[in-house]
Amino acid sequence: MTTTPTVKPGQPWTAPVVATAPSLPGVTTVDVLVPVRAFQAAKQRLAERLDGVGRSRLAEVLARRTIEAMPVHRVHVVCEDDDIETWARGLGVDVCRVSGGSLNSAVSEALLTLGDVARVAIVHADLADPSDLASVLKLTGNVLVPDRHGDGTNLMLLEPHCRPLPAYGRNSFAAHVDRLGAEARRTGTVLRVVHHPRLGLDVDTGGDLDHPVVDRKSTRLNSSHQIISY
Repeated sequence: MTTTPTVKPGQPWTAPVVATAPSLPGVTTVDVLVPVRAFQAAKQRLAERLDGVGRSRLAEVLARRTIEAMPVHRVHVVCEDDDIETWARGLGVDVCRVSGGSLNSAVSEALLTLGDVARVAIVHADLADPSDLASVLKLTGNVLVPDRHGDGTNLMLLEPHCRPLPAYGRNSFAAHVDRLGAEARRTGTVLRVVHHPRLGLDVDTGGDLDHPVVDRKSTRLNSSHQIISY
């Protein structure tokens, strides 16, 4: 890992890179929101590569692996679908039913339900390799993990009382840096950006599907990742 030193409110947002970033001592349980849409409606951008059954199966496998990668944390599946609720309860995790609408409205509703006194993470359900989730959830401060293109936001970890308005969609990462950065300055906490070669890969397109990390028999990505603190 590499990180820049903490930047406190009122200081510039640039600093030299150093070698380490602090993690919390031991295991601190995080409330993790995992939004999951109906599997039969998922992964429409892969329609040229997979039929409906294949897309549904892929969405289920990715979501299940993501949830199973966080056994010590309180996982809440955010959904509006009865079948997804039944599936989630079968995995032994909590369910946060929302009224529907966009991903932003669903996450906002779920955050409101949980309140602002605990550490909360929002994790995408379609990570190709979620095996390093536990290590990132141990980092101190607020954390953002962008997708591999630097456009989307695959993971957002929020300190207590830091609750930025979600901005998922095109250019969400830049929007979340601005919004969570403002919350971090307001509360005197830290914002860390983790550029991670595995957690940065979510499976949305044919290019993602062809990535070596998606095939478990292929060579795994280098595990090194960069952390930048604001």
